[in-house]
Amino acid sequence: MVDRTEEPNDEEKLDTLRHFDDWSVLRNGLQRLAGKVDEWAGIPMPLDDQELIIEPSYPFAKVLAALGKQDEPTSDGPRVIERNSFYSHRWHTTIMMYEFEDNPGKVRFVARSPMDSTALQLQTIGASYAWGIEQEAKALMTLATMIPHHAFKKYLLTGMFLESSRRSGVMYVFRKLRPTIALTMRTPDDRCKVLCTLCLHPIGFYAGTWAGAMCPTDDVIAHLAMMRGDEHFFWKKCNQHPRNRPESGF
Repeated sequence: MVDRTEEPNDEEKLDTLRHFDDWSVLRNGLQRLAGKVDEWAGIPMPLDDQELIIEPSYPFAKVLAALGKQDEPTSDGPRVIERNSFYSHRWHTTIMMYEFEDNPGKVRFVARSPMDSTALQLQTIGASYAWGIEQEAKALMTLATMIPHHAFKKYLLTGMFLESSRRSGVMYVFRKLRPTIALTMRTPDDRCKVLCTLCLHPIGFYAGTWAGAMCPTDDVIAHLAMMRGDEHFFWKKCNQHPRNRPESGF
């Protein structure tokens, strides 16, 4: 008689998968807690030394925003009041204009530390502890029902796919862990032109990264659904980065 090992069921397979993920206990605990309080969007997972920037309308925004936030250094000097800031293409950094509270009217300026694309990528890798393979797999299955097979294949192989808006004619490049690119062909020489990149994380994101509080493909689904449902609102909610800024992900 041949001894055949019984095939493990789906739950046993998941348990095996979770055994290799030290963060799964916390992640799954937050998932169960979200179910108990009827929070459909889930609860973002706090990470050490990673500040969470949370959408203000999210129910637990104040509590989560305080986790991982760096304490501002105390100073006995006068309070600094920021008046404006702008990006300098010459110096490739943001210039902040400010004045001291005890000496109003005298505006000074200082160059902030430039955002580095390499640092963004490395910090994004670090934030990946917040996501589970199980959650990302479910998001992929949902996305597969929303786009054509050839687009889904491109997304699996390259991390991005194209879709053109029926309203505006703008071509969008939806990308995993990068802002969505908005393109137009309406140029005098019919060449492709980048309008900007659109960055949006519906629940929140980890400061200094491209990582959202939701798993990567959930963010892509949110971009796609908002573009299809209300393109004007999508642009209004997004941070619009020029292509030559590190935040754009080019």
